[in-house]
Amino acid sequence: MNNNTFVHKYLKPLINDESICVDMTAGNGNDTLFLSNLAKKVYAFDISDLAIKNTKEKVKNKNNVILIHDNHANIDSYVNEDIDLVIYNLGYLPNYDIKSITNKDDTLNSFIKAYRLLKNNAYIVITFYLAHEGGKDEYYLLDKYINDNKIKVIEKYRQDKLYSPITYIIKKY
Repeated sequence: MNNNTFVHKYLKPLINDESICVDMTAGNGNDTLFLSNLAKKVYAFDISDLAIKNTKEKVKNKNNVILIHDNHANIDSYVNEDIDLVIYNLGYLPNYDIKSITNKDDTLNSFIKAYRLLKNNAYIVITFYLAHEGGKDEYYLLDKYINDNKIKVIEKYRQDKLYSPITYIIKKY
């Protein structure tokens, strides 16, 4: 099972029609659409014009999605309510420009801000892609921050392949 399938299966029972969710990397809109089918509200961030366009098309029939064309490190400028779930699919826009990637420092800053906005007993899900340039640096930086701050990773998922993505499911207590 790929990481996205694992994440969606894991999250489905955790999200309900009162949930406030944030997709920190809208990409092609797959996670945003998944969340919008279950949650009360979904904020979806991306810095890419194309990602916003793709996501807007995918959720055009949804009235519970707020698309934000900005860096996810600016989450605190847009989200002023407690969050039930945050999801990251790090890396680059699938099937498009592999040179435009998430930035480790921006991702760490957004993680710190998102964690503060997270309710108790709520979740952050991060999928790291190690095979692209910058992916390992992003993974090591966030992994170090998570460990240094004793943030609880309740589940790790990785297919048994070299450089396959790693997913962390984090629960805030």
